[in-house]
Amino acid sequence: MNRRSVINELAKTLQISETEAEQILRAFAQVLGPIAAEVPPYFERYFEAQIQLVLQRMEDFQRITQQQIANLQQRMENLQNSTQQQIANLQQQIFELRDSTQQQITGLRHYIDQRIDALAQRIDALERRLDRLEKWLFSVLVMILSGVLAIIFKIYFGG
Repeated sequence: MNRRSVINELAKTLQISETEAEQILRAFAQVLGPIAAEVPPYFERYFEAQIQLVLQRMEDFQRITQQQIANLQQRMENLQNSTQQQIANLQQQIFELRDSTQQQITGLRHYIDQRIDALAQRIDALERRLDRLEKWLFSVLVMILSGVLAIIFKIYFGG
């Protein structure tokens, strides 16, 4: 693994520019420079392998995270579509219920109007009947009163 590929890989992993990655590596080199002379070559290979393993794990984690985000976005879109469909269905049901209610109200108004007309006709018939009964009663009372007056006249004025 050459220096340029290490810088490129570090920049990509940390999501920074290659210049910043190179500065970080220089800082590590200054700090680890004296220690590097003391480190045997097999440890250096082991250390590079461990770094590669960590980088691979980070890439795997990033890939898995992106997949989970994509799955979550898909689920959110499905949920949103489902919710919108349910809202549309509810709106349709509301319109149908409103129309049904308006039809029922119209039917009830028509029925009430018919019943009111029937009651008005019955009231008119009862008024006419009462008028006839009132006239009949008046004529009966007039005849009774005439008979009583005739009896009174006959008793007092001669008969």
